[in-house]
Amino acid sequence: MELTQAEAVMDLIHARSERALAAAQRQLQGQLGKFLEELIKTAILNLAKIEVYIDFPDEDLPTENRLQVAEALDSVLRGTLRLLATQAYGDLLRDGVKTVLLGAPNVGKSSLLNALVGADRALVSPEPGTTRDYIEERLQVGPHLLRLIDTAGINPEPGALERRGMEKTAECLTKADLIIWVIDASLPCPTLPFEFAQHILPEKTLLVRNKIDLVSSQSSSSQTFSTLGELGARVPLLVSAVTGVGLAELRTAIIALADGLRPTLFVEEHIAINARHADALRRAAEGFQAALSGLMAEPPAPIELVSGDVRAGLDALGEIAGRVDNERMLDALFANFCIGK
Repeated sequence: MELTQAEAVMDLIHARSERALAAAQRQLQGQLGKFLEELIKTAILNLAKIEVYIDFPDEDLPTENRLQVAEALDSVLRGTLRLLATQAYGDLLRDGVKTVLLGAPNVGKSSLLNALVGADRALVSPEPGTTRDYIEERLQVGPHLLRLIDTAGINPEPGALERRGMEKTAECLTKADLIIWVIDASLPCPTLPFEFAQHILPEKTLLVRNKIDLVSSQSSSSQTFSTLGELGARVPLLVSAVTGVGLAELRTAIIALADGLRPTLFVEEHIAINARHADALRRAAEGFQAALSGLMAEPPAPIELVSGDVRAGLDALGEIAGRVDNERMLDALFANFCIGK
């Protein structure tokens, strides 16, 4: 068992969603290690092509081909960056999808949180502004773990304490993976201040008309939302947190948006799902990028410096799956060059 597989055992134990469990199982099967091994093999082979000209300058060697080495190292760098790009989704698997409930005071955000969680987690009152600080609760929605965050209402004329709560709401929005914008179905569509509206993006926002039980079906279907900009084209979800109407559809919509957070240019089995992997991959990318820059510079950097950069990248990759044995580089060197004949 290699190091990434051993770590997967812990990820398997702590998995709190179907997606996190599936990712841990694939890592336990060695998928991440296999991909890393291909990167390491390519980097070692090309390090051998570099170091042979340093260690055996008097041998009858073929003409040095820096362009060929640069192309191979570019491939290794792109593979490293593709792994690194999955870090954000790895964080979602481990910590949950940060989902912020946004809206004016008394539109039923806390009631909606309680309905989704299935417990009276947040205080509910007819008095506006009950929530002054954000409340967070974890729950399973389909295959995803959600961190559902109930925030202070957006009041155009807030008091001092409400203003502090709104500042925390704005802070939550900057870190949100998904946003559920809650609107009172019995009232006209509100306008959000720019500091909140700038985060309302169609690909991460669900528009929910709550309290649908308080209005007639005709009025609920006739109201337009042209003031919502791009979200105007999105059909609002009709929900009643009190009666439970529309909650199943809301959960389905949340699952669909959360599915869209998966990386589109990479397959799941190669996800780097912990911070240690990400740190090592970042340092590996820096090493390979420096080596490439040295190879392609005019004039080219001394080959000894390029070799050091490649070794730095290899050492960082080796920290993920286990140390890279220097003997492997020597094996590659002697296997590809006629040395000592």
